[in-house]
Order: sequence, then structure tokens, then C-alpha cells
Amino acid sequence: MPSSLQVFIAIFVIGILLRSFAGLTKTHAERLATFVFSVSLPATILVSVDQVPLTSTVWKLPLAACLITLPIIAGSWQLARLLQLPRQTQGGFVLTTASINSVYFAFPVILATFGEEGLTQAVLFDLGQTTLTLTVLYILAVRHGAQSATPGSTATRFLSSPPLWALAGVLAVKLSGHHLPSSLLELLTPLHFTTTPLASLVLGLSISFSAIRRTVRLAMLGVAVRMGGGLVLGVTTAWLLGLTGMARAVVILIAAMPSAVSSVIFAAETGLDEELVASIVALSICLAVVMLPWLPRLAAMLLD
Repeated sequence: MPSSLQVFIAIFVIGILLRSFAGLTKTHAERLATFVFSVSLPATILVSVDQVPLTSTVWKLPLAACLITLPIIAGSWQLARLLQLPRQTQGGFVLTTASINSVYFAFPVILATFGEEGLTQAVLFDLGQTTLTLTVLYILAVRHGAQSATPGSTATRFLSSPPLWALAGVLAVKLSGHHLPSSLLELLTPLHFTTTPLASLVLGLSISFSAIRRTVRLAMLGVAVRMGGGLVLGVTTAWLLGLTGMARAVVILIAAMPSAVSSVIFAAETGLDEELVASIVALSICLAVVMLPWLPRLAAMLLD
């Protein structure tokens, strides 16, 4: 198992222990999530996207992310309505099933399996996923949150989102043919390095075993949609775009990854059903960890 994943899991477990035995509560998780959302995550977006090379064919990988995520959003929303879930639970279910754990899970797996070339393609895929997360999914989260949202309040929260400004800013710099100043990157890099450990700690602090027992059936359905549905859509998308070799393998593998830890942060920030969101994220990560020994063989098959 890649060392970065071992650290992620260790901090996740520490968070669970702190919640269970040290008296830390959901309130502590929410405060930490606010810092990650406003400071650490924007730094990660700026540092990561600045490193992405823009070529004439890079559009296929961000497009693949859109062709995978948008159908899951539509299908999950219809499924949530069919199940007649409460509004905040609907939003949490759609948010978590449509959010792919790229940075904290897929990137270490892809790097360990395919090296730097595979990681570059994974980052390009995540560019499309991140754009959808900070636009479509964030607006959806705000509209389904605990506070009543009007079109004006939704627009205000969306346009004032620090991660959105970070993404828009770095894309503007990249499209102009430049990079962020090295002095700014030196300042942002330490903050960027805090995103993964703090996000995994937020996830651990958000876990309540009693909540998992209450939400286990719906959470397992969410895991099936995220990973099983993502796998099917990944294979279909790779075929539609004519992807071959490493690009095809990267798209299919990432499409079947667990739910993003950022879902927990977004749920805490917007007032969605945090118990369900944390349960889906935790169960999907546990399933993915169990599957890790088989991933290299699957990756080799996808390269053929």
C-alpha cells in the first residue's frame, strides 16, 4: 500500500479515536472543516493545477470526468427523490455519490501504479472533476443545505467560495501561458500539504458508529452508486472518447474510486446530512482499501 494512503488511514483512525474517547465532537469537525474549505483546499487547487501541462489533447480527460460525474448526479438525484429522502439527505446523497476521491486516494494509487506519467493524466482528469465539484455540486449542496436558500443567497455563497476563486484564478494564469510566481508557490505549498491530513482528520471526527448503524442501508446504496456506477460509466466513457492505454486505465480506475473526503467538508459547510455523508465516505474508503491488492492486476489488464 502506498505510504501516503497509510498516513491517510492512520490519521482517519486517530480522528475516530479522538471522537470516541477524547470528547471531541461534531462541532470540532465543523470548525476544522471551515479552515480546510477556506484555506487548505484553495492552496491545494492553486499548487496542483499550476503544475498541469496544457496540450492540444488534454481536453479529453477533463471531459471524461464530466461524462462520468454528470450522469451520476442526475441518477442519484432521481434515486433520492424516488426514495423520498428529506431535503438535506437528498443533497448529501447526491453530493457524496458524485464526488470522486481523486487527490486523497486516486492520486497515490495512480502514482504507485503508473508513475509520474499516470499521475499527470490523473491530475488532468481531476481538473474536470474539480470544476464540477466547485460549481454544480457546490450549488446543489447550498440549495439542499440546512439554511433556506434563495437564488440570491445561493449565488452569493457560490461566488464567495474560496476554492472557486482559487480555481478561476489559476486557470486564468494557465490559459495566459504563465505560471504562478515561485514565491507564491513557496508560501502556498506548506498549506497545500495540510489538506490531506486535515481532511482525513475531519473525516475521522465526523464518524459516529451509531450514525453508521442508522444509515448503513442508504450508505451502502450510496457506495454502490459511487463505485459500481462509476466503474460502468468509466468503461463507457473511455469507449466513447476512444481512449487507449494508460489514459483508458486512469479514467476507469479513478471513476471507480471511493467518495471524496471533501464531501464531508462541503456537508459541514452547507448543513447537509453529515451523518450520511460521513458514512458513505468511510464505507467506500474501507471497501477501496480492501480492493487495493487487486488494483495493480486490474491496471495491467486495462493497459492491454
